[in-house]
Order: sequence, then C-alpha cells, then structure tokens
Amino acid sequence: MDIFTKAKELGELISNSDEMTNYKKWEASLERDHKARAILREYQYLQTEMVRAAQEDKDKSVIDDIKERLLSKFDEINNNEITRNYIESKEKLDRLIKKVNDVLVYSISGEEPCPSDDCSSCSGCRNKSL
Repeated sequence: MDIFTKAKELGELISNSDEMTNYKKWEASLERDHKARAILREYQYLQTEMVRAAQEDKDKSVIDDIKERLLSKFDEINNNEITRNYIESKEKLDRLIKKVNDVLVYSISGEEPCPSDDCSSCSGCRNKSL
C-alpha cells in the first residue's frame, strides 16, 4: 500500500463528491454572471475596509457606517441566487475537507478532533478558557 496512491484515490473521491460537483456548478455560474461577481467583490472590499478601520482605531461612527454597508451587502448576497448558492456550496465543500482532515488527524494521532462549536470539551487545540 503506497501512501501517495491512497492520497490520489482520496483526491479523486473528493473531486467526484456531490459537494465538489455542486461547488463547481455554482462557481461556473458566478464566473458567467458579472453582477454576482461584483456583489462578492464589493463585499470583500467592505470586509477589508472594516479590518483597516478597526486596525487604525477609526472613530466609532466610521466603523458603524462600514458595518451598515457590510450588512446591506450581505443581504444583497443572500438575495442573489448565484452568490448565495456559491457561498453555501463552498461552505459545504470546506466542511467535507475539514471532516476528511479530522479523520486523517485522528488516524495518525489517535486524538479526537476539536469540535468547532465547543473547544472546552477537547484537548487538541488548547483554546480552552482560562
């Protein structure tokens, strides 16, 4: 049994999964739709603007304004079928890959992966509250 052969098989299984198929479908739709791409680009720009404002310790009114624009753009993303389904399909694919990685880590180390919703129950990431 060759590790690289098994890794290639795993990659092919992921590539042929429903999650990957769905993601590729919505990614292609996004590529064809100028408006959907613009919505996501604007949202990403606003996220960057928010981070910069927070790092530069901008006035609360400036941060609140950016936050309002972010929320409005987020609503726009959710109201657009292509952007909404693209993001949902990407999240599902990301969860699949995380689960696969968790299985690999468990198989290698014997330690259960840290549940993403409650770090207090595991010893893996050491993010417990003090």
